[in-house]
Amino acid sequence: MKIDNPIHALALNGELTCEETRSMIEQGEAVLIDVREHAEYRSESIAGAISHPLSTFDSEILTEILGDKKPIFQCRTGIRSADALNRWVADGNDGFHLAGGIHNWIAEGMGGLASRTGTSIDVMRQTQMTAGLLILTLSVLSLLLNPIWSVGTTLVGMGLFHAGASGTCGLATVISWLPWNRLRPCPDCG
Repeated sequence: MKIDNPIHALALNGELTCEETRSMIEQGEAVLIDVREHAEYRSESIAGAISHPLSTFDSEILTEILGDKKPIFQCRTGIRSADALNRWVADGNDGFHLAGGIHNWIAEGMGGLASRTGTSIDVMRQTQMTAGLLILTLSVLSLLLNPIWSVGTTLVGMGLFHAGASGTCGLATVISWLPWNRLRPCPDCG
């Protein structure tokens, strides 16, 4: 890859800082691609980012969306965006990912965030809290009442394993349907 732009020279490993990301987007060189699940994207996203979840990642569709621009993949902490970049590069394309994800973007005070739900706790955190509470409750019930309740902990564990292996989570889907996670009118969101 020929490096004719100093920003590209800084990002040989594919990671961009928040400033590099903003600069490339403002110069019209790149598009920010949010690879979190749709519910996470709706909860809070960087303004202008396009939702393209890692669980349904498709390089061909993304190529059509991008045109002649490069993707800068972004997620919550930078782990899923690095995975998306690896998939993108494996398909023979060039791109970048935002180091540290939206957490870094917020920590750097970059602004430009859009929230379109009624809660500040994203769906994945709500899912983690619910799964943890289910396991704790079922464990206590199996200790105090009847060992049969331990079957529930096994089922929750199997569900968590499936979610991690497949990239989809039924519990997260159900939680995203709850009233406080639904889209709310947002006059600034366009």
